[in-house]
Amino acid sequence: MNSTKPFSPFTLEKSWGFHNPVKVSFGRGVRQNLAQEFAGKTCLIVTTQRGRRQLTDDYLLGAFAADEEHIWVDTVTENPGLLALETTVEALRNQRFDAIVAFGGGSSIDSAKVLAIALSSQCAGRALRDLLAHPELHHGAQTRPLYAVPTTAGTGSEVTPFATVWDHEKRKKHSLAGPAVFPYAAYVDPALTDTAPEAITLSTGLDAINQAAESIWNNNATPITLELATRALQLGFGVLPGLVAGEDGGLRARDQMAECSLLAGLAISQTRTALCHSMSYPITAHFGVPHGLACAYTMPAVLEHNLAADDGRFINLAARMANGNEAHESLMARFSELNDRLGVAARIRQYVSAADDLQALTADMVTPGRVDNNLAPVTPHDIRRVLRRASASSLQ
Repeated sequence: MNSTKPFSPFTLEKSWGFHNPVKVSFGRGVRQNLAQEFAGKTCLIVTTQRGRRQLTDDYLLGAFAADEEHIWVDTVTENPGLLALETTVEALRNQRFDAIVAFGGGSSIDSAKVLAIALSSQCAGRALRDLLAHPELHHGAQTRPLYAVPTTAGTGSEVTPFATVWDHEKRKKHSLAGPAVFPYAAYVDPALTDTAPEAITLSTGLDAINQAAESIWNNNATPITLELATRALQLGFGVLPGLVAGEDGGLRARDQMAECSLLAGLAISQTRTALCHSMSYPITAHFGVPHGLACAYTMPAVLEHNLAADDGRFINLAARMANGNEAHESLMARFSELNDRLGVAARIRQYVSAADDLQALTADMVTPGRVDNNLAPVTPHDIRRVLRRASASSLQ
């Protein structure tokens, strides 16, 4: 189509609402304001061992980290495990602190959310398994204020009411979700992502992009989430390949990727995710594929599946992502090109050797609360077809 054609914005013809209570501060140097927030407070600091070193060495936050009154949980690992979190909850039952600081990526922030809920007075004595299975048990929990300080540009967990918990023994993913899970405040300082390793930049960046995409092909989309997600995609597509390739995009590229992640998080805080995420969980659980990579693997195929249900939102997205070209083909080309540039297929082959191995997990890829958010209806046959399409160029 002619790129000079007047742009016609898409309008959802349904009622909608929006609520996100997280106090957000964004920009380089905003973390310096944390010192004022924590004056005179004892904090529970939740992070990884790498995160503890980064926090302790940070020239703006080092003095805060040096306070001996703080309590540290620096044992967080990727994909927080149910058993480990249960052990940590019990160890902290009688500890006194005023606030919780989550410093790190999605795993640290998710772990801190779980601890905040489990250690609230309303949930005292409740087993973590029960809290995961019965959200009503923590619906009105009054938690200590949780301050989320992300050091990766990816999960958006700093502004969502969800936390992921993995039962590694059963290879199952659980979600802690509800209004009490929202952090109190998020300090998104892109400078903290400047030293993120290439593998983390890739996986978390793909997660952010996929979250934005899944907010668009989502039954729960609103005009606000569509705008947030579209802006996130424009930013992420523009800078992630260069960041992964080590090209000198300057600090601005890190800033834009951090903004992409934040906006995508705000979008999924309302919509939740959809089919890509639903399919990704068993891929991660069984093969150890990093979460963002597992989501991106099926993204072009899931987009193709959802194009059949286009109510105008994809034409709108194509016009804004492809220089005014409203054709579905132009949108498919953009998503396929992104995966190609980032070597998603080759990276998947490092974990999964045969397409049949993924097909065997089809039944586990139907995750309630995720797959039913998808714009186009999804059947087991559709999941198998998406896997065949995704595997066509990568697995035999």
